[in-house]
Amino acid sequence: MIGLVAIALFAQTSVSISVGSKAKDSVTTAHRDSVQMEREARRDSLRLRRMKSDSVNLARRLAKRIPLTPALLASSFRDSGARTLLNAARAARLEQDTALRAYDATAYERVSVGMGFKRIGRDRLLMRNERAARVIWTRGSPVLVQLLGTRTVMPMLEGAGDGDINTEGVPIPYFPGRESLWIGSGLAKADVSESEIIHPLANGAEAYYTYATGDSVSFQLPGGKTIQLRELVVRPRQPKWNVALGSLWFDIGSARLVRAVFRLAEPMDIWGIADQEADSSDDKPPRWVKAMISPLTAKVNAITIEYGLYEGRFWMPRVQALEGEAQAGFMHVPYKMEQSFKYASVNGSLPPIPQIAAIDTAQDSTSRAYRRAKRRDACKDTANSRSRVSTRYESSLMVIMQVPCDTVALAHSPELPKSIYDEGEQVFGTSERDALVAEALSLGAQPGFLPQKPVITYGLGLTRYNRVEGLSTGIAAQQSLGEGYTAHALARIGLADLSPNGELGLFRSNGRNTIGIDAYRRLSSANDFADPFSFSSSLSALLFGRDDGFYYRNVGVEITAARDDSASGTLRLFAEHDSDARKKTDFSLAKAFGGDGFNENIDATNGNIVGLAVERHASLGLDPHGLRTFGRVALEGAVGDFDYSRAMAEATVSHGLGRRLDGAITVGGGTSGGDVPVQRLWYLGGTQTVRGQRPGAEIGDAYWMTRAELGSSFVGARPVIFGDLGWAGDRSDWRNPGRPMSGVGVGASFMDGLVRFDVARGIYPEKKVRANLYVEARF
Repeated sequence: MIGLVAIALFAQTSVSISVGSKAKDSVTTAHRDSVQMEREARRDSLRLRRMKSDSVNLARRLAKRIPLTPALLASSFRDSGARTLLNAARAARLEQDTALRAYDATAYERVSVGMGFKRIGRDRLLMRNERAARVIWTRGSPVLVQLLGTRTVMPMLEGAGDGDINTEGVPIPYFPGRESLWIGSGLAKADVSESEIIHPLANGAEAYYTYATGDSVSFQLPGGKTIQLRELVVRPRQPKWNVALGSLWFDIGSARLVRAVFRLAEPMDIWGIADQEADSSDDKPPRWVKAMISPLTAKVNAITIEYGLYEGRFWMPRVQALEGEAQAGFMHVPYKMEQSFKYASVNGSLPPIPQIAAIDTAQDSTSRAYRRAKRRDACKDTANSRSRVSTRYESSLMVIMQVPCDTVALAHSPELPKSIYDEGEQVFGTSERDALVAEALSLGAQPGFLPQKPVITYGLGLTRYNRVEGLSTGIAAQQSLGEGYTAHALARIGLADLSPNGELGLFRSNGRNTIGIDAYRRLSSANDFADPFSFSSSLSALLFGRDDGFYYRNVGVEITAARDDSASGTLRLFAEHDSDARKKTDFSLAKAFGGDGFNENIDATNGNIVGLAVERHASLGLDPHGLRTFGRVALEGAVGDFDYSRAMAEATVSHGLGRRLDGAITVGGGTSGGDVPVQRLWYLGGTQTVRGQRPGAEIGDAYWMTRAELGSSFVGARPVIFGDLGWAGDRSDWRNPGRPMSGVGVGASFMDGLVRFDVARGIYPEKKVRANLYVEARF
């Protein structure tokens, strides 16, 4: 009986569970279907929104695209040969050479990024990545890329570059449809696209460019065949960031590109582009963000491409490089990409391409742990390498990447240069590239004359604080006019002195060299060793009541010439009136809490002068533990109400001292002649000369100094000890200076001296302890 009851209860329970389970399954299925329908609806909504956005963007691009009118076409060519050469090159660009069946090449790539607060300063390397790979291409098959070596350094962060091996984006020398000019998406597109850089060979490009034939060269191959090359000179009609100017060389017989040297006509104003691309005012960047990070620009100074002739008929890329720089507020970021290709075989016999079915194709996973697990599993099955498949260039090219399981050995590959800090002359031909750029992108190589909309800059980048002006800010305007000319204007005023300052000028630049003329009224600093108008100096003055500047006013005109690189030279011819500037404020945060006010300013010599100043900087070496030098030489002279001449030179040399220490020594000196005004004397003391002594502790028409520093080899954040000696006084006392100024201390250098904090104690004449936070230190 009990057994029958138990069976009945079990059966009832089973039925209940079964019915409940079915009901639960039904609810779960309905919920899953509801979620799926909601997801599909969301996808459809996003898809419709994306289609609407794409159609709006397409309409905007079509509206922006300049139509090629008969008048524009008629003015596009400076000679009939240019039209013939352009049409032939345009057709050849989109043709595939079916005779090229396969090649086996080694690809090398180096990407370098620097960082600094000043355009002129010691070269610092934020990041550099090098890699070498074997690239095997066979028509109709995926590209096989075998990674041979790769390494990354981030010296300013010391070790932050360690991580996953970068296997993506290894350069492919050639594939069907490849863009030969290395512009845009990597695929050769027939028509002009306003959303990208305007290709000078695209259909409709005559609306944006003018063309002329240039030089011609011919050479004879060993078999007796003669190759003739012809230059096509390309100039944009108006100065814009997305048009190129330069020289393109083509093989007359095949109309294939052989050499290209070009740059973008104007820097890219990123805030301006963001405003243009915004659908509404709500999509535009906030004004306070612009004020905090302004200017925000990027420019390409030079792109060089060299092709080599293989098998007597195939023009294949040999070397290509891009260099430029970005500016983000106070931060200056130079960058460079270099690629080189060596061919072991063209149309020869090649190894078979692996079968895709046996290769991991799960490239969509973004989980790092998943990728590592897949790599471990792959290396269990094969002793040498693991493989995966990916696609590039809008899925037009399938790539099989093979990476050795021993990734540690990749950093020591013999396929890479001996040191990652090498110049790379043998691999990338840097001196040959510099010669090409100097010839093709001279100061006369410019876009057409057509003034553009002015760019307005304001905010933090133009704000400063000192004891004369107090809080001073301004507004600047810059307008590109074409032909390389840019007009600029600056107006500023200080809240303490209420004395207006400004500049109005015109300069011409080709991205590497700049000449200009300015009319100005400025507050200038007499201290050659400090930068009192920088952000860090202004912050120090506002917070701690420390102002390293010695100020005077000058009103005049100047003609300047400068070279825009780390080995820069500047020349300044000026005519001006100098006068004194009085201290107008004592306010600082330290003063508000009982500290001392600012020191009095110098009493500058008033007068009219005409003068010439020349300065040269040089920075050599990138390895923070190797031999590096940084120095400058300056000459200046003037005649008028006071006649004077002055000259100075200084250099810093640093080197590793074993495995755990680095050291640096600085030496410098200067002298003068004639009746040197107060504002052109040498002012010693402070963070850049003798630490522990106040700026201007010694003043004279001659000086010398030396500094010694010793720090750990950990460049990212290293402790430092130092000692400084220096003297300034009358030049007749040069050989008998008496007891020099001195100071010692400890500090911390961050990001290879980009930011520096010191605590120094003066030894003679003052024995005070001074703490300083500043940027762009020598060590």
